[in-house]
Amino acid sequence: MAGSENVLNNFRAYVGRTKATLHALGDHYAQKMEGEAKPAAPWTDRTGDARRGLFGSVEERDSQLLIRLSGSERHNVYLELANQGKYAVIGPTVKRNAPDFIRDAERVIKG
Repeated sequence: MAGSENVLNNFRAYVGRTKATLHALGDHYAQKMEGEAKPAAPWTDRTGDARRGLFGSVEERDSQLLIRLSGSERHNVYLELANQGKYAVIGPTVKRNAPDFIRDAERVIKG
């Protein structure tokens, strides 16, 4: 049926556009969080490696969009978890941005 094929093609195109828009939104938030975390890191730099090693990224895996804020240095784990989180920057940055990302993603999905 020509009509049903047309509907299916339009739906596939809609899904593709929506996924691409969500990926771009995820990239925006990953870069935004990186930009917030680097200057806000509450520790005193000795080498600057921990601060330079903070990075945001986005990837699609198993139909899921993963937005990540991470640190590339081994001691980033210590900074996040030790001393009752006194030097944490990754967790607080993600928690602060998550509601805004969810709101914006819902807007994309709802159209």
